[in-house]
Amino acid sequence: MKGEGGREMKIKTLLVFFLLFLLTSAQLLAFDNQRKGFILGAGFGAGFLSNEFARITLNKFAIATNFIVGYAPTNSFEIYYLNTVSWWGDDNVTLVTGLTGIGVTKYFSPEGIGFYVSGGIGLSVHYAPFEVGKASYGLGILGGIGHDLSRHWSIQGDVVYIDIKDGFILKSLGFRVTLNVLAY
Repeated sequence: MKGEGGREMKIKTLLVFFLLFLLTSAQLLAFDNQRKGFILGAGFGAGFLSNEFARITLNKFAIATNFIVGYAPTNSFEIYYLNTVSWWGDDNVTLVTGLTGIGVTKYFSPEGIGFYVSGGIGLSVHYAPFEVGKASYGLGILGGIGHDLSRHWSIQGDVVYIDIKDGFILKSLGFRVTLNVLAY
């Protein structure tokens, strides 16, 4: 058991260093400063989850991460692969609840700056290492609103709903706030 905890800590440490690298090197990742074209982004923040397991509700604070890669056909619209994860703990065990799928972002300004709305749908996953690494799957949806802080930086608030009925029944409603960097 001790070896597993050390491995989890190494993974978390590597994830934090990777996100810090992305956040500090946004200008290096920038392509032509036009949002139209290839996009690559990541975010890190915090959230609150309300998880319902078989009539038991657990309310937990969580670490929130996200990753996107895709294409913006215009400066005000993006379509991308989305992976958003909430990392939370229970009884000294880290649990992972996430969504991987397709997402879109629409900016209210034609220049692609200012306020925007985003959404996504896809496969939701709940991973519990104490169940011999068993993962359960279902449907997940995400909706959010955000605002650009500068050309490549934004702050975003999301609502994530996850409904898993794959052997392990879980309904999760999450509220998250992330600081995001987007290379374009």
